[in-house]
Amino acid sequence: MRAYLLQRLAAMALTLLGVSLLIFTMIRLVPGTVVEQLLGQAAIASPEVLAAFRRFFGLDRPGVSWLSGRPVLAMFLERVPVSAELAALAVGWSLLIGVPLGTASAVWRGGVRDGAIRVIATLGLSLPAFWQGTVLILLFSIHLGWMPSLQWVPFTHRPATNLLTMALPALTLGTATAAMITRMSRSTMLDVLGREYVRTARAKGLPERRVTFHHALRNALIPVVTVAGVQLGYIVGGIVVVEDVFTLPGVGRLLLDAIFQRDYPVVQGVILLLAAAFMVLNLAVDLLYAVLDPRLRRG
Repeated sequence: MRAYLLQRLAAMALTLLGVSLLIFTMIRLVPGTVVEQLLGQAAIASPEVLAAFRRFFGLDRPGVSWLSGRPVLAMFLERVPVSAELAALAVGWSLLIGVPLGTASAVWRGGVRDGAIRVIATLGLSLPAFWQGTVLILLFSIHLGWMPSLQWVPFTHRPATNLLTMALPALTLGTATAAMITRMSRSTMLDVLGREYVRTARAKGLPERRVTFHHALRNALIPVVTVAGVQLGYIVGGIVVVEDVFTLPGVGRLLLDAIFQRDYPVVQGVILLLAAAFMVLNLAVDLLYAVLDPRLRRG
């Protein structure tokens, strides 16, 4: 296990190095900075003024925002709680919805209920996040008035208001992942339910509920964890769109504002930190396999 961890950490370091080089190169291909935006035509006519403004804004200092002058890492850490809560709630929604629906679809295979669940999963994969978020805001917040205003408050200040505010964004962000988990849960459950040890458990006279949830579901969850880990990348990417739609002050909104304002150090730093977070989450998912499957611990 130690050798595996060292190998994965070394691969993560090389990947982050490649990502940093790629981000730096691509950002430099975009013309103009915040100074050119402020000066307009004067930036072309007066290189001395341009150089002075670059020094004033700290464009010659790495790791510092060109607009606020603050370290990028500090700005990132301020926004992480919002995005982390959103991602955690989205994963919770997806597992809470996807695993039961996929299991039920496998148990009811070939029936009307199975077909309805499969249609719902297909729709969940097809709906764009920005469209779904807009519709949910119009329906639940504006038309029905069931949800509070989209002004985020910390969980530590008002937990109930925080969870109500985050419910729609988390549902929007987790819909596609829930649909994917539903399809994967159905597929793995159908495979496991046909295994010999499941037939043996039924032959012993065990209740069908115990056979399904105790013997079959535990083994079927291993591929589901794989899918959930891969879908974390889509959740991290979807945070940018969802936070913009619901005006949440998270990392995605910070990245989007930095792109519009051409605050390149913030863009580079946020993308690099998000890439690192994604790789750490994938490593955690791989290590979780050993908890679910004892054979991997022995290996």
